[in-house]
Amino acid sequence: MAAGAAFMAAYGGYIAAAAAVAGTAYSVYSSQQAGKQAQLTADAQAEQSQKDADAAASAAMVQADRIRRVARNQASEANAALASSGVETGEGTAININEEIIGNAEEDATLTILNGQSQKARGQVDAANYRTIGSQARSNANAQSIGSVLNTGASLASSGWKASVNGSASRVGGAA
Repeated sequence: MAAGAAFMAAYGGYIAAAAAVAGTAYSVYSSQQAGKQAQLTADAQAEQSQKDADAAASAAMVQADRIRRVARNQASEANAALASSGVETGEGTAININEEIIGNAEEDATLTILNGQSQKARGQVDAANYRTIGSQARSNANAQSIGSVLNTGASLASSGWKASVNGSASRVGGAA
């Protein structure tokens, strides 16, 4: 028992300091890994958001083309129906009907494209926000790591571990 007490008196400060340093190193490593993972996750979400935004704009263009194609078909069908009833298709009412069909379709196509561009813009904002979140997570992990190191250093400095290692601290039982 006396040998254990002597050992602790001689090396206890070093052991406590080593344990504190090891604990701090693990805390720093854990914080850094969590920050890195959070940033990777946010970057992946940003990339997906950007892809979704691009897909929305592309889908809007495809939909607008489909609207225009349907309008051309409707105008052709209207012309055919008018021609079969004996109406001259190149003038008067027939032209007005075609203009109305094409005009309405063009309005729908334009609105579809604008909606797709709006979705793309929102997706790009979301992507930027995800990147910011990832960057902030990484910064928070760095700050937490620095705080852990400083806290351990302050604890070691205030605990007097060096004094006990050098033999100037009070011994068990209050003897100096």
